[in-house]
Amino acid sequence: MGFLLQRDKKTFKLVNIFFIAFLIWNAIPALAAEVEFFPVKELQVGMKGFGKTVVSGRKIEKFDVEILGICSNNKINESALINGKSILVKVSGDVIKKAGGIAAGMSGSPIYIDNKLVGGISSGWLMTDHTVGLVTPIEEMLEIWNYPSDSKSKSGIKTGYLQKHHLDKPVKIGSKKIDTIIEAPYSLAKAVVPQTNEVVFSQAATEIRIDDINKNRVSESIKARLNRKNVIVTDSKNNEDSTDMSGYFAIISPDYYEPGSSIGIQLARGDINVTTLGTLTHREGERILGLAHSFLKKGNVSFLLTGAYIHHSFGSVQMPFKIGAPTEMLGTVEQDREKGISAVIGKLPTMIPVKIDVNDKTLGIEKSINYQIVKDASILSTVLDTTIMQALEGAIDREGPGTALMSISMDCSSKKGENYNFRRENLFYSKTDICQVLTNEVTSLVDMISESEFDEVLPTRILLKIEIENKRRTLTIEKVEVKNSSVSSGGVLDVEVTLKPFREPKFIRKVKLPIPQDIGKESLTLSVFGLNMKVEDLDIPSDSKEGKTSNYKLEETNSSDFSSVIRSWASAPKNSDILFQITVEGDENKKLKMNNKDYEIQPTNLVVTGRVDTTLTLSEE
Repeated sequence: MGFLLQRDKKTFKLVNIFFIAFLIWNAIPALAAEVEFFPVKELQVGMKGFGKTVVSGRKIEKFDVEILGICSNNKINESALINGKSILVKVSGDVIKKAGGIAAGMSGSPIYIDNKLVGGISSGWLMTDHTVGLVTPIEEMLEIWNYPSDSKSKSGIKTGYLQKHHLDKPVKIGSKKIDTIIEAPYSLAKAVVPQTNEVVFSQAATEIRIDDINKNRVSESIKARLNRKNVIVTDSKNNEDSTDMSGYFAIISPDYYEPGSSIGIQLARGDINVTTLGTLTHREGERILGLAHSFLKKGNVSFLLTGAYIHHSFGSVQMPFKIGAPTEMLGTVEQDREKGISAVIGKLPTMIPVKIDVNDKTLGIEKSINYQIVKDASILSTVLDTTIMQALEGAIDREGPGTALMSISMDCSSKKGENYNFRRENLFYSKTDICQVLTNEVTSLVDMISESEFDEVLPTRILLKIEIENKRRTLTIEKVEVKNSSVSSGGVLDVEVTLKPFREPKFIRKVKLPIPQDIGKESLTLSVFGLNMKVEDLDIPSDSKEGKTSNYKLEETNSSDFSSVIRSWASAPKNSDILFQITVEGDENKKLKMNNKDYEIQPTNLVVTGRVDTTLTLSEE
């Protein structure tokens, strides 16, 4: 069906000529023919037909199907019901034997009775008979096309849920008689304990796959960000059957994608790939339906649709699964709904280029990571959190403490057509997890941008330059002395600050602070501090929502537009600054202005920790 070739320019040129000729001389009857649908109401137990899927490479193969029963559906533990039907089927044949049964990656595989499309496979029987599964009727999948393309999902990322399918008539499979099927995403399904008359099925999409990562660490991160227990992340670098597709040309026209073809849904593409695999169920012109259940159930989306190459299908006691890789870019996934996904071929989504340059000063190694993320506000921060963590850990090849200088350069655009560019450099230290601290800083910024109350804004380019080292580079404020014997309004405060670098000798920095005019006789407090009051403040728990809030919000700003918010962020104090602030004693909210600012800044080249407060009494002169 398709061609997979080594990246050799001469060979590629010759094959391209052959391939173009092949396209000219060969029609595509599968796309030209009008597809008939088989209504659920006309299905009868015992009817037989066939399904189509890919278990190796690109080749679409057929398998046998028998109708076992019809189910009515509803959710468990939720007030809202899911209207509709599901079809219980048994599959068989050589293809099913090779796949080990209904395998993860077969979601959306089309099922036909009398050459009429019935629907797409949605799930398989977990831990038991992998030849028994559920089919989502095509009538219900077609309803996805009725959603307006400009609708917006406001509900956020849905957590995994369970569905109950009640059979119209009990069915006996082997020695077990059942009348209810519980369907769930894979990791949720494993925890369900069915009643005597119930069975548990798992949705048959592949897990979200992230290439070449620290599996446990990044999988937990993306699970937390997605708020989904049913996300499984695999580690391709430890998988012998995982082929690096970057070294191949996958030459296949989008016109050749038909029902039964393997497809990919990508959230990131490039040096880092975030992908799930499924199957194309139905195609009308450039519009397609697939998966037969939701991906992230995000409603209106803008994800990347790709082709897919299946390396191998593995049998498993729990559930068989396909291993594959995304290939050519095909189009845009526009809807992610209960009954499946819909996409448009030939229309590629807008994507955000991300470049991360990492200089590990301890190892003397420099690496550059380039990839693109789908420009979808509902998923952007989540994908950034995972991919930045992956890029950093891949570059320094370790976890743990460290000091890092990070420069963030970002281009943004608004729905109103405004363009913004800004840059900020800051120094960070963590005693436990420097990669997490850096990742939190970037994602908190993106969250601030995407949640702006002034305008709908998203990044259009992200560039990170990071210098990182194992060495701890911190500076603690130990002592503050006011050297003036008498200070009056409008005068100058002479201050000496004793500073202690980590494992280095102390030193004193002398600072002159202007005292505002027209100050009364009240006692004042001089506070000298860093943004990180203590070493413990340098570590932000990865699962802490509060930890996602950046520490640059030192003072409230009366911003009137998005541009002023960004300017405030870019010019805010840094982790390496010593801050001096004067307030009325007993009232920290009453700040005295120094040079028309709430604080004076003394920059350093170390991360500043500690705080010392000193009481001042002004003289009457």
